[in-house]
Amino acid sequence: MSNTIKPIVFDLNDVRKKAENGDKFACYILGRSYDCEENGAEQSFEKAMYWDGKGKELGDPRSAYGVGACYYFGDGVEQDKEKAKQIHIESYQPLLELIYEEKQNSRKQAFSKFCLGAYYYFGFGNVERDERKAFQLIHDCAMQGHLPAIYDLGANFYYNGVGTEKNLKLSEYYLKMAVDEGLPRAKTKYEQYKSEYENELGR
Repeated sequence: MSNTIKPIVFDLNDVRKKAENGDKFACYILGRSYDCEENGAEQSFEKAMYWDGKGKELGDPRSAYGVGACYYFGDGVEQDKEKAKQIHIESYQPLLELIYEEKQNSRKQAFSKFCLGAYYYFGFGNVERDERKAFQLIHDCAMQGHLPAIYDLGANFYYNGVGTEKNLKLSEYYLKMAVDEGLPRAKTKYEQYKSEYENELGR
């Protein structure tokens, strides 16, 4: 376990100003924030779809991935998995190119790699589902401070043994890190898991 992870949290007002001025990355962060209640945002699938759509129009593959995910799950729009698949197919190669471009900035690259991890986790587009690859990518993102990835390690990968060995100690460690950063869904999940942590870890 690493004590050097510095979770990345954004100032929502600052992100909104940048997004309104056409910053593609800010559009993606704003879309994610509204979609998943991150960075202090109240959940609004409609706002998430708006900002993801704006980022997609600006040519950002992370935002395009977000639009596809909204159609895949029916968040803020009528569910349409065929439309989601087409969007994810179209944004896949640009996403790989962006990851390559960002190789000198691993903290920023984590946000693009996280999207790629979702491709492997869900089997988006034409990507074959691969839990081990998904875990490796999400783990790499978490080590760079990507807060949703930190949450996913604790709430899913280590807790359920997805793509890696089940490890409740690591599950608690990463989930608690997300709790400490104020992530609402982490608090909810931690309360669900707490008694099992206490029983299994001998407290």
